[in-house]
Amino acid sequence: MVLSLPDGTLSGEESGHPNSVARSGDFPRRAAVLARMRSENFPVASRILPHGLRQHLHALYGFFRLVDFAGDEAPGNRGALLDFLEVDLRRAYHGAARIPIMRALTTTVTECAIPHEVLVKLIEANRQDQRVRRYRTFDDLLDYCALSANPVGEAVLHVFGRAEAPLVELSDRICSALQVLEHCQDLAEDYRQDRVYLPTDDMRRFGCAEADLVAARAPTRLRGLVRYEVDRARRMLESGAPLVGRLSGTARVAVAGYVAGGRATAAAFAAAGHDPLGHDVRPSRWRTFAEWGRLSVLGGAW
Repeated sequence: MVLSLPDGTLSGEESGHPNSVARSGDFPRRAAVLARMRSENFPVASRILPHGLRQHLHALYGFFRLVDFAGDEAPGNRGALLDFLEVDLRRAYHGAARIPIMRALTTTVTECAIPHEVLVKLIEANRQDQRVRRYRTFDDLLDYCALSANPVGEAVLHVFGRAEAPLVELSDRICSALQVLEHCQDLAEDYRQDRVYLPTDDMRRFGCAEADLVAARAPTRLRGLVRYEVDRARRMLESGAPLVGRLSGTARVAVAGYVAGGRATAAAFAAAGHDPLGHDVRPSRWRTFAEWGRLSVLGGAW
């Protein structure tokens, strides 16, 4: 039974937790999310894509940002907000979502046949963030990426009508690699939220302590560890790059943007001496577009 409270909140019975109450007004507005998308230069939402595809990708981006907001930025009971999102995601699949960003998702999941179990993984990843703060092994981290990153690529493949199992497998490698690179970029920011995504076994192997993550500059041992993880991510990225060559047209151009961004990010780490504490390690626009153009023409070849 679904209960709607007079002020527009959802009761604990709907959210699945008897003491949880969340409201649609607790989430950012769609206009603000799309403005952030433009500021982040969201690659697959490029203006070169046809309007219909672009609208689907906008809708997905809005959902991704909404879930990240609930798990990473929202004040108060984040678990209740994530419960609310899961309920509204189910509603979106029936054309009855309450949150505007979720209502915009209805057309996309219907026309692109995106399975509910793909998108709900992103909510579960953010639930995991509330209770898991460290990962012992790289395999443990990849299990997390299977929830937090890989569904993004799979959803995008659905938009292009190419969510075939072999292609999804290649996409998973790309998305996990991009997630690992992002974790390496955000070491200090994540640590301030009491999250460490560098595997603890690897930290121990390189002689790193968590105190190293808040230094003004990364000590030599931490730079060595970051280089090790970036190289791992780069190899994983390249193992998935043949996906670009298996696609054509706008799908190829869009997915090439992801791989190009990963290559440019790995290059930015090298240029910064693998020190994400003393440098803002961000890919240069020139390098990203150069890689994008090369991939669009040559496929996944390095």
